[in-house]
Amino acid sequence: MGEGRVDVLLEVAEANLLRAEKRLRDGEYDAAVFHASMAAESAAHAMILQLGGTEAKNHKAISALAVVMRRARPELLKEERYRQLIARGRKIEREVVFSRYPLKIAGQWISPMKYFTLEKAGGSVEMPGSS
Repeated sequence: MGEGRVDVLLEVAEANLLRAEKRLRDGEYDAAVFHASMAAESAAHAMILQLGGTEAKNHKAISALAVVMRRARPELLKEERYRQLIARGRKIEREVVFSRYPLKIAGQWISPMKYFTLEKAGGSVEMPGSS
């Protein structure tokens, strides 16, 4: 896969990040998490391709990225920013399921709209100027 695919994946990632930020501002926390996870997935696929790997065929792009990094550029995994990227991405990978399907908590079913709060969603979406 050539540079064209990487560029498009990064474009998709940016669009989904902007959507996540908007949804977070609008109080649509489940949608914010969903779009944040899609942004992370597209960005991870782009990095996988740049490292010479093959895109994941499931929604585990961050895990696939960690594997490709171990094979192609293991020194990256020694850098704190990449370790944080992988850890944060794996958390987002898990949350995408919570943002899409009803959850059973303490014996009761709840919708993603009721499960996610600003605090829960804010960990997935970092607004510009925050940290």
